[in-house]
Amino acid sequence: MNAAQLNQALRDPAVRTIALDADHRVLDGLDLDAVRADPKPIIGAGATTFVHMELWRECGLAGYHGEGAIPPGPRRLTGQTWVTGRAEGVLLGGSLGPLRAMIGAGLPSLDGAILLLTGERTQGLGQVDRQLTHLIRAGAFAGVRAVAVGLFTGFDGLVDRDWTLTDVLTDHLCALGVPVLADLPIGAGHPPVPIGLPAVLDATGATLSID
Repeated sequence: MNAAQLNQALRDPAVRTIALDADHRVLDGLDLDAVRADPKPIIGAGATTFVHMELWRECGLAGYHGEGAIPPGPRRLTGQTWVTGRAEGVLLGGSLGPLRAMIGAGLPSLDGAILLLTGERTQGLGQVDRQLTHLIRAGAFAGVRAVAVGLFTGFDGLVDRDWTLTDVLTDHLCALGVPVLADLPIGAGHPPVPIGLPAVLDATGATLSID
């Protein structure tokens, strides 16, 4: 979907949700006035993170990270505890690659947020390592209250110099000093979950609850 098609959907009062597969190229042409006048959630994963973060920063619009129909009611997901603890905050984030690409180009502040991270394999573990290193060194994760790690598809069985995906992620994320809950069923190919809404991450109890 290009910017013109997206804007047409944003302006159409008959459209109530938008399932989107779009990237950074649509950002500069977004009709933000239409979003503010008639907010409607956008559903998508992967590169749709660009749009989710832009609309959160500019309009405070919540979206849905994932694919398919929006499940009814509140969400309570179970994961694997990496660092114990409990935190409350707005769930923000999405796919790792787009988040890293938005540094210096409109990435909203994550201060006070519960950070959501998912990913899809485009290259190797070295790229994941570089993306996380860049985000952390740029201060993008400053003030994050907890980390919710969703699915990183395509990395099963991949080993690079004796490191697995879990090794790379835990090396960076467990050093942040906040609760970390991993293996959550969030990401491409899974039902969408709300982002931009209040959430409670209880890593000790291994649950993420989104209001």
